[in-house]
Amino acid sequence: MNSLIVLAVFLGLFFFRMPVCMSMGIASLVYILFIAEVPIKLLPQMMGHGIENFTLLAVPFFLLAGNLMNAGGMSGRIFRFASSIVGSLKGGLAQVVVIASIIFGGISGSALADCAGLGVIQTKAMTEAGYSRNFSAAITVAASTIAPIIPPSIVMVIYAVAADTSIARMFIGGIIPGLIMGGTLMVMNYWYATTGRKVCPTEPFQGVSHVLKVFKGSFWAVLSPVVIIAGMVGGMVTPTEASVLAVFYCLVVGLMYRELKLKDIPKILVDTMKQTVVIMFIIGIATVISWIITKERVPAIVADSILSLTRDKYLILLLINVFLFIVGCIIETIPAMLLVIPVLLPIIDAVGIDRVHFGVVLCVNMMIGIITPPMGIGLYVMTAVANVKLEEITKEAIPFIIPLTVALIMITYIPQIVLFLPNLIMGKG
Repeated sequence: MNSLIVLAVFLGLFFFRMPVCMSMGIASLVYILFIAEVPIKLLPQMMGHGIENFTLLAVPFFLLAGNLMNAGGMSGRIFRFASSIVGSLKGGLAQVVVIASIIFGGISGSALADCAGLGVIQTKAMTEAGYSRNFSAAITVAASTIAPIIPPSIVMVIYAVAADTSIARMFIGGIIPGLIMGGTLMVMNYWYATTGRKVCPTEPFQGVSHVLKVFKGSFWAVLSPVVIIAGMVGGMVTPTEASVLAVFYCLVVGLMYRELKLKDIPKILVDTMKQTVVIMFIIGIATVISWIITKERVPAIVADSILSLTRDKYLILLLINVFLFIVGCIIETIPAMLLVIPVLLPIIDAVGIDRVHFGVVLCVNMMIGIITPPMGIGLYVMTAVANVKLEEITKEAIPFIIPLTVALIMITYIPQIVLFLPNLIMGKG
């Protein structure tokens, strides 16, 4: 009953347009003051404890790396390189957007950084080539969902900390799923082009010599995800250290390309600090919510209820995916994850679902949420980046939920898609 009161306060404030983190905070305060009747100083103490984790240092550094990459001109070089390779395929620049997002995702670890960094470049290039601006914005935001699945990934860092599992295994486990997501989007683009449902002009292939020329000019930008991932896979750096390596690499490359100016760095640092503060505040508040959930035995009650209906892990995965999809539609990614993780972990543990496998399934599902109304934070970002109306980009983006859902189903029911590489490289966990 007490947990229902907290939920009612949270949902009431949320639906009155109060920011999610503030809704969570006030709901927690109500519980502490009027239900648990414990000293109010417990709230900041638990929030501080929630972010006192060395692993979480990866979050601001990956954010900083993405911001440096955008300011340093690496985004444009990645797009031009991808265009030289796949711009002549059926689907043209729509296919280029997907490939560019796969490469970009290997550095930023953030879907919104992908939207902001590549969005302006991609929508401008596509509209000039004859594509609809709304379609250009839609494929850009759909492809941005790959960024947090291809390592590194900010959401995977947060999941690994909350679920007490290996960040390295999560990162490596995201490689194949991220490529599958890209593949399904490219199939959708191919279908659009061949059926004539979308105008998808292609660029003539300019030969291997042109590809090599563009690659030469983009070499250090394209190499960046290889350096970061190889460093982790090779055991040379931990995921947290990889985030620092990413910052150093993007800083050096940006200065080398002479597109990143020293005068830009203070603003980049301030922007990163603002982004970090928001995320850390959410993590801190979510720690309090997790304490309330645990104290009220919500995970045990939910687990007992579901397991009394079925212990078939495939059916449970279906129910969980439907639940996550609904949550992802109405709550932003990080708060949604931190709310559901403590509730769902006892269930997946009880039926023997690997935490790394479940973590990737959770992250993919949450990423679909960024292009799904009514919340769809990625849609809102792209309305500003591409200067399009929300209802128009939403209409164009919704069909891309289909290929991403196909990828989610494959990842959910074929665990080896996630676990093969971590087990091969790091041994069975």
